Amino acid sequence: MNAGGYGTGKTLTSRQELYRHVLITPNANVLIGAKVTSQYEQTIKRDIENDFPKALVQSVSVQKSYIDLVNGARILFRPFDDPDKLRSLNLSMFLIVEASEVNPDTFHQLKTRLRNHAAFTDHYDWRRGIIETNPGAGWIRSDVLLNAANIHTYGSTVEQHPPSLTPDPNISVHIASTDSNKFLPPNFIEELTANKPSWWVQKFIYGSFMYAEGLVYPAATKAIVPHFTPPKHWKRIVACDYGLSDKFTYLAAAIDPKGIVYIYKNEATNNKNIEDLSRQYFEFVEDIPYGGLYTQPILDPKSGAKRDYNKKTLYDHFLDYGIAFQPGHIQLDARIFRVNTYLESGKLKIMDNCFELIEEIQNYKFPERTLSSKVNHDKPEDKNNHSVNPLEWICMALPADPSKLQFGSYSANSYETLPTPHNYGWQLADTTPTTQQEQPIYFDIYS
Repeated sequence: MNAGGYGTGKTLTSRQELYRHVLITPNANVLIGAKVTSQYEQTIKRDIENDFPKALVQSVSVQKSYIDLVNGARILFRPFDDPDKLRSLNLSMFLIVEASEVNPDTFHQLKTRLRNHAAFTDHYDWRRGIIETNPGAGWIRSDVLLNAANIHTYGSTVEQHPPSLTPDPNISVHIASTDSNKFLPPNFIEELTANKPSWWVQKFIYGSFMYAEGLVYPAATKAIVPHFTPPKHWKRIVACDYGLSDKFTYLAAAIDPKGIVYIYKNEATNNKNIEDLSRQYFEFVEDIPYGGLYTQPILDPKSGAKRDYNKKTLYDHFLDYGIAFQPGHIQLDARIFRVNTYLESGKLKIMDNCFELIEEIQNYKFPERTLSSKVNHDKPEDKNNHSVNPLEWICMALPADPSKLQFGSYSANSYETLPTPHNYGWQLADTTPTTQQEQPIYFDIYS
């Protein structure tokens, strides 16, 4: 992947790689494309047509959009609007222009097409897939940057990316800042950055993926740790996000008495009825010993009663199967602040076997910024957050310092104002106490 700011020579680099490939590979089959035709027609396609000497060109098809060379190599140009249109191809090289705007399914489909024998034998292999892009959102970060075995930076780019837990030796990433190009006009950067906000400068000049992403939880990647089995005495919290056609997700956390919260298990399913979801819930929590839950399991607060109180809520349906969910915290701002505080202070760790959560949290972002956008950038995009939301509810159910937990069954709401060190069945109370005089009568669930 060649990524970076404006004027870093990404397209020039791609062309040189392309020329080398087709000139030394008889019968090569190369595909160049972007989300829309205009993104390559007036840029790299035009440059290729101008660069190639006529003596090396055998034929050109304007209708079918390809160039054939005298050594049998073919250069194809296609819009990447539908990954299924790529199924019949047999490629030795591909190039994705403006990759951040392309569907990730296109990238994965192209990898399956990279199998032309012209570029490999028993003795050599120079198949190539090149991704050319400005720093951006989605799969170019999660599937490429965060899986790369080698990351190289050029110019003033200083952003550090944590090493992948599962590095792919076939992926290398090259990130360049605009000032790495010594052939630009002397005042080029000053002209570009005049009156531009900091996020724009970081993204389009210094090649920052953090600023480009607008990530809600930028520190999440550094919180990923190898998985292990939490000790039985660690208290647990379970949260779920309801979905029928969307994912129904289960998330479990274990709390180290030293004050670190480990997300250690994550499952997702869909198109299940309440009975099946309940059965799966009990299978999900079967590793939690009796009395091991710190508080009631948590469910999406939108699943509760709204206007018609004569009808059963989703909570009531689950209660029929023996699961007493409590609603998660509603206010989004508070959830984001709490999770970011946990992440940045090292109080939250995510085990590397929580694949659904890791994929989502690495891509959970605010709307992409543009200079003319009127979108509310303080509210994340409401998609691909079915495991992120339970994480937020888990953190909101805990105190600011998890090491100060009053361990005991269902102790999450045993406030310090309670006149006893025991833990109580707070979930049975109708109201939240504000003073000692307003507290309802409790009973000790162990007595």
